[in-house]
Parts: sequence; structure tokens; C-alpha cells
Amino acid sequence: MRRGATGVLGALVGLGLLCGCSPARLPLVAVWTSPDGTAVARVQPCPGDHASQVVLHSWDEREAVDAPSGGPRHEGADSGWDMWSPAHIGRTTFPLFEPPGSWQVEADGTQALLPGRTYSLSFRGPRGGGTYNGQVYFTAADLASLRPGQVWADDRAMSRTAFAELVSDTC
Repeated sequence: MRRGATGVLGALVGLGLLCGCSPARLPLVAVWTSPDGTAVARVQPCPGDHASQVVLHSWDEREAVDAPSGGPRHEGADSGWDMWSPAHIGRTTFPLFEPPGSWQVEADGTQALLPGRTYSLSFRGPRGGGTYNGQVYFTAADLASLRPGQVWADDRAMSRTAFAELVSDTC
């Protein structure tokens, strides 16, 4: 009897360790193109949460390879920016390649939406003693396919209302 209970307990601990290794990827980021052609982003931590790191990276679509963690690994020249801040960043909308001036940003490569590249915009936020990632992957073609009033989030086009509902359901 003890062996059985010990085995079950060991399996549960192992499952807990496997499940708790990496932050959850949540669809809390949207991107779109404004009427003047500017790429725009919305970072939306859950209510009461904040972000202290926001990152934009891109890579040549031909170089994307699935990494063991399940996300794309990128090789070669990167294009984007990294932002770390002790400040708490809440819901924020900004031009994708012009993050708010109050952020401390380190830029890499070309700061423009380019064809043939996959982009990742993500933020890290706290949750219950752990963290989660708000993230979206997109291409220039994805943004060009959007109709007025649509955003790209959760790997697909949707209305701004649908994005607000997705955030509400996720949080």
C-alpha cells in the first residue's frame, strides 16, 4: 500500500515539475497597421498585472526551426528591440518600431516591418508568485491581410472587440 501511495506521489511531483518549468504563453498582445501604414502594437497584461520586460525580435522565415521548447528558434541577423524596466508597464498601445520614450530600449537591426521575416512581440508579467508571457507571432503579410478594424492576435486576424473578449477570457 505504501509503495502505491509513494509511486502516485512521485508521479504527481514529476508532473508538477514538468508543468511548472516555463511561463504560460498567453494571447495578450495584438498588432495591426494604422491607416497611415504604421505598424501598431497593444500590450495588455491582465487587470492588476504589469510588464517589466517587452521584447520585439524578428528572423528570416527560412531560418525558423522548431526549438525543443516548442517556440521558434531564430538564427542569423535579428531585428527588433529589448526593453527592461523596473517600472510597472500596464496596458499600452504604441507604434511597433517606436516604443514609448519613457522605456529604456536597446534596438538591433532594421527598425521596420520587412517582408520575409517572422516577428515575435512579447512581454513578461507576474502571476501568483510565477510569471506568464503575453506573446504574438506575425509577418508583414499577416498585417497586410487585415481589414480595417482588425488586429492580429493569437495567430489569427480578429476584430478589436474579439481581442478584448480574448483578453477577458484569458485573464
